[in-house]
Amino acid sequence: MNRCECPMDLTLGCITTQAALSARAFLSRRLEDNGIDMTIEQFKVMVVLWKEKSSTQQNIADFVGKDKTSVTRLIAGLEKRSLIQRTSDKSDKRCNLVTLTPQGIALETPTMAVLSEASAFVHKNIDPKELEITLRVLQTMCQTLTTTINSSKEPS
Repeated sequence: MNRCECPMDLTLGCITTQAALSARAFLSRRLEDNGIDMTIEQFKVMVVLWKEKSSTQQNIADFVGKDKTSVTRLIAGLEKRSLIQRTSDKSDKRCNLVTLTPQGIALETPTMAVLSEASAFVHKNIDPKELEITLRVLQTMCQTLTTTINSSKEPS
């Protein structure tokens, strides 16, 4: 059985997990093939910064879905490679602001081009209407589960 074949009794959870793992491995390989030395976790941090220009470590942790300690390690690795820098927030000394360096800014265009090409390849055999429905269903599922996790109510 290959990585994308799941027994029928494990369908949704198994298939979504395997699809995510396969897509992650594919994107990692495409980044590497294009000379971009970045893990998927580091990529997620960079996406936040490319969008926001500057962010707190906590905001990055919330977006990436990792604890603050894990994000601190990711940020340290990116900082060591001179892609980002940390400074104390002037309004709250307890917070670090993370910002892009010129090298980090320059990496956005080639990295997002790789993401775009990888996404196009992954979606090439999927009917656009079916993809739209699939994305909507998965977003609804995520919202339902997030709401349930964040509320004190038991699922009904």
